Amino acid sequence: MSRLRYTGIAVAALALGGAAAWTVVTTHDAPAPSFVTAPAAEQGALPAATPSGRRSDHTDRAGHRAVAPVPAAPATSPGTAAGRPRTHGTPAPFVQTFAAQPGRARIKPGKSPKTPVRVAPMVDGCDRNYGTKAQCVPINYPKGVTDRCAWLTAHGFTRVAVVGKDRQHLDPDHDKIACD
Repeated sequence: MSRLRYTGIAVAALALGGAAAWTVVTTHDAPAPSFVTAPAAEQGALPAATPSGRRSDHTDRAGHRAVAPVPAAPATSPGTAAGRPRTHGTPAPFVQTFAAQPGRARIKPGKSPKTPVRVAPMVDGCDRNYGTKAQCVPINYPKGVTDRCAWLTAHGFTRVAVVGKDRQHLDPDHDKIACD
């Protein structure tokens, strides 16, 4: 037999096994049967809870109807009392231990500076003597650039104002407009 045939047989066996694991449980409130897996059918359906903690038999925002719980068949044997099925609560949140840093003192935040922090005007590679605060006329141009004004015009810098010293000599006529 070929691999494809073996694969088909395996898929069919899994489908039949999965279908056999499903059981139909009818509820008293809903006219149509609802499908649940065999372990859930043994435990009984859990009631739908609202934020206030009460059971709700109304429809939610998605239009799904909350189903009332189906009582599980009591599994009693001679000499044992019938027990209620256990309901599982919400687990506690998992907190990583490295976040606590045991044995270390907490560092208090420092005070904010009272005066503005001085930053070098050309720390970002832009010459702030030209243009607005949003414009960045570069201090260093790419290799091979011989005409700085042509490079600036090609990159959208037209009629750039000279707001400080003309260190790059882009305003030869001294009218406070670079490369005009």
